[in-house]
Amino acid sequence: MTKMKKKSGFVTNDLDPTAGKLLYNNNNNNKVLYIPSLHFTTTSHNYKKDWCEVTYERADGVTFTVQGKEGDNLLDIAINNDIDLEGFGACEGTLACSTCHLTFKQEDFDNIEDPCTDEELDMLDLAYGLSDTDLCVSLSGCGFLGVYLMGALHCLTHCCPRLVRTAHFSGSSAGAIMAAAVVCGLPLNTVRAGFLRTAARARQQTMSTFSPGFRIDEQLTAGLESLPQDAHVKASGRLHVSVTRLRDGAHVVFSHWKTRQELIHTLRCSCFILGFSGGWPPMIEGEVYIDGGYRNRQPKTFTNTITISPYSGEADISPVKMKGASQVNWANLTIDVSQSNMLRLYRSVMPPPPYILNHYYHAGYKDALNYLKKQRDKRKC
Repeated sequence: MTKMKKKSGFVTNDLDPTAGKLLYNNNNNNKVLYIPSLHFTTTSHNYKKDWCEVTYERADGVTFTVQGKEGDNLLDIAINNDIDLEGFGACEGTLACSTCHLTFKQEDFDNIEDPCTDEELDMLDLAYGLSDTDLCVSLSGCGFLGVYLMGALHCLTHCCPRLVRTAHFSGSSAGAIMAAAVVCGLPLNTVRAGFLRTAARARQQTMSTFSPGFRIDEQLTAGLESLPQDAHVKASGRLHVSVTRLRDGAHVVFSHWKTRQELIHTLRCSCFILGFSGGWPPMIEGEVYIDGGYRNRQPKTFTNTITISPYSGEADISPVKMKGASQVNWANLTIDVSQSNMLRLYRSVMPPPPYILNHYYHAGYKDALNYLKKQRDKRKC
């Protein structure tokens, strides 16, 4: 998908003469506006105005071809020619709704000098069918500290609902479970409650998760049954699960599934630790796969990626980085060498009491909120 920016949309032909499509989209799905051989920008120029042909196409295929002058506002062209597009221009261009907005190719969007204002971004959150360009949220493998990821995801859901609705999600181990929950529309509070119940059961065992009577894979499989029947449809193309092929130790990412059961098997493989999960990992198309964290704990399937990890280090959303601390790269996850991280690593496999896990949840929410504030401040600079 291409990035979107809500602007006046002046037409100029002073740049690339081969520029292509500009999409007009509203809740009624009247969404294609095509002007041949023109480049689009949001800046008006005082050049000599030439007439050009503008074609509006509705969702039902009906087209309207009218004349407009270079530099004219696209909204004004539609209104002046009395084009029948329901809802188009209802607010008279006062930025009071999200009905009228423009879709740009990535290269054209990058040429726009003025960034979106906070007002525009808030309004675009209300628009139908918007998405960012190849944006991915990467969730690291972290065992029971997956509750930290839930807190961060809850913050993103509350503050950036459009991002969560449209972004790709990649994950390894517990991160893959969280990613699947978001993509498939599971309530995160329900997932968190399941995590806490599993942690409480583990703590009842003499050796916690390492007790012979506690089978983490069985607990996980039971939890995955809450995925909707069309989970494989929702996940295909948006969810990217990191696993390790047992035969040769190769890192593999799955992103398409034919059945719901195939998706569940993939998620089980991504969390399967030999000697810890118990039994034998499930097979996918005749191959045995195990925990993706062996080779890639922080999978990044796109260049434009927001990384989230409960360990302090280089992830975008993570606990405060320790000044002067040494760092180590652990299967594509760079973390600080510190006592705090050692405790976090221990708690990822030996769960603390549920109230402590809830502290990690709230820490994830807070760290995500701080990240969003920093990004907002950068846009203002």
